[in-house]
Amino acid sequence: MFSRYNLFVKNSEFIFRQQQGDETPMVWEMLLYIYILYSPDWHYRSTMPTFLFLYGAVFAIAHSQLRFDIGFKVHYALLCLLCIPRMYKYYIHTEDKSAKRLAKMYVATLLFGSFCWLVDRLFCKKTSHWYFIPQGHALWHVLMGFNSYFANAFLMYCRAQQREWNPKIKHFMGFFPYVKIQKPKSQ
Repeated sequence: MFSRYNLFVKNSEFIFRQQQGDETPMVWEMLLYIYILYSPDWHYRSTMPTFLFLYGAVFAIAHSQLRFDIGFKVHYALLCLLCIPRMYKYYIHTEDKSAKRLAKMYVATLLFGSFCWLVDRLFCKKTSHWYFIPQGHALWHVLMGFNSYFANAFLMYCRAQQREWNPKIKHFMGFFPYVKIQKPKSQ
């Protein structure tokens, strides 16, 4: 028979595994952004992807063994900060208003999602007694999903523009933006 302590330990282990399944892909996503943002100027083509792959693998193993908590949050914030200068460079060199709107939506979802997560984290005990629970953590997940999409779409637009592929921002069903690329026939 399990004692209450054993049940608590088993539940804690299960919750941690679920949390790692959320956090490790977040780091991998940021490593992918770093690659996309900085690879055009990287002189040694195989060094950067190899380093980022190994970094992601080492992080996943270390995170599974050491159970980062606040360390993960700081690490993730630093990876996000590494992307800002290059994203800003792409933003100021983009003339298309629809593409700039993608970048603005990226920033807006990041800020609003972070706000929802922070409110949920700080006021969880108070809001859990309300008739309607705002579910800030769930909103954070939804907004970070959109954030990922907007970042990738903006980066796709910028990359296609660099390669002179004539990118255009179109909207699926008049609402959801996507990038349409027309490569020249010579490529």
